[in-house]
Amino acid sequence: MKKMLLLPLGAAFGLLSLGLPGCGSDSKTTATAEATNFSGQAHALEDTLMARHDVAMGQTEQLFALKAQLTAAKVPASAPVVARMQTADRAMMTWMHSYHAPDSTAPAPQRVAYLKDQQQQLNSIEQQLRVAIDSAQATLRRAGR
Repeated sequence: MKKMLLLPLGAAFGLLSLGLPGCGSDSKTTATAEATNFSGQAHALEDTLMARHDVAMGQTEQLFALKAQLTAAKVPASAPVVARMQTADRAMMTWMHSYHAPDSTAPAPQRVAYLKDQQQQLNSIEQQLRVAIDSAQATLRRAGR
């Protein structure tokens, strides 16, 4: 024998209205879900950006150590490598000084767009840092240091 669930009439109509299209609640629900999705995406992008910033700062510290090694070793032909290191460091410092966390009251799609742009900028800087570090390490290896 099957058990039947008995609901008061108001509750039954309430449950039915949740699944009926055209009641006007779907567009509100969709808009709310999209806003929540963009907001969550903006938060995740900002967290990722800050984590990548921390990694890039570690690379900057490595850059300083390598620059000190190159300077102390007086490696010939290291001037272009040091110049590349300074350029990468300036790019990182410029990005850090110009970055501003997006206003949490700004529309979420606008925050997402800004953070994606910042991610691209940081990608470029990370690449500059990596090339500068690799060049400095290779120069030191060639000099036997």
